[in-house]
Amino acid sequence: MPISYAQAPAVITSFTVLDPNGNDVTDEFLVAGGSYTINFEIEIGATLSDNILLTTSMEKSGNSFWTLNNNYEGIDTSTWTPGSPSITFQAVEGTVQFTLDGKIPESITEKEIGDIGKTIHALELVPLLVMSLDSMEILDERTYTITDQTIISYDALLQSKTEKLDSISMDEKYNSLAREIVSEAEYLTSFGLYDDAIQLLETIPDSDYPEPPRTTTLLIVSSIFLGITTIALALLFIRTRSSTSYLSSSVSEKADKLDLLLIKASRIDRSLADDLETIKKELKDLV
Repeated sequence: MPISYAQAPAVITSFTVLDPNGNDVTDEFLVAGGSYTINFEIEIGATLSDNILLTTSMEKSGNSFWTLNNNYEGIDTSTWTPGSPSITFQAVEGTVQFTLDGKIPESITEKEIGDIGKTIHALELVPLLVMSLDSMEILDERTYTITDQTIISYDALLQSKTEKLDSISMDEKYNSLAREIVSEAEYLTSFGLYDDAIQLLETIPDSDYPEPPRTTTLLIVSSIFLGITTIALALLFIRTRSSTSYLSSSVSEKADKLDLLLIKASRIDRSLADDLETIKKELKDLV
């Protein structure tokens, strides 16, 4: 959603954001990598001694960023630089109308974590338009929340799976298991691990839910394995942000809890138990 400063000697009085199809997305999250056209109007209440500076954080999507849409005394179109992300003009009393064309940076919502070979995703606040004086005093601003296609895909998948779990009749044990998977996926997104969260949600089928007990048991076993694996990945990520002592106690606690799962798993699947034992050792090695 856009954020604007309070009234000032010069203010943005209208502001509309259009996507490439001409749809009005002024009140929506914008998407990383997307190109947008912004039509806006500035009202200057009185001629100021300072110049006005307009700046955008977008990247260039065409030949220029700025287009002047009306005759305005404060701008000399023979000398201004519409291809620059920042333009300066005289603050002359009146109204000036612009179009701003640009592209949201592609990877602004992403960060590569080399230690675990993962890409984390997070919503970002980006100032699409900042109006300030040459003295750097900000007069008005439009800041937007930026999402990306991975986050959008996760949100849509989460909604779809949740709605199906709420509406479809199934064995209670399976419903409980599926909701635990949803909870685990949401936990992963708190670390920005949206790709892993999507992979986890996709283990929940859209139809043909299994009949208890045998198939459900196998799903429970496989989901335990997936869940513990993703916890291990999350802990690796935490390692870059946590103190050594806290990490050591946390990882040791998680590894100790695997002992109970190992006992249960050994009664169902010896191969799975061996895999859990390997994960336990890997967790211990982290500290």
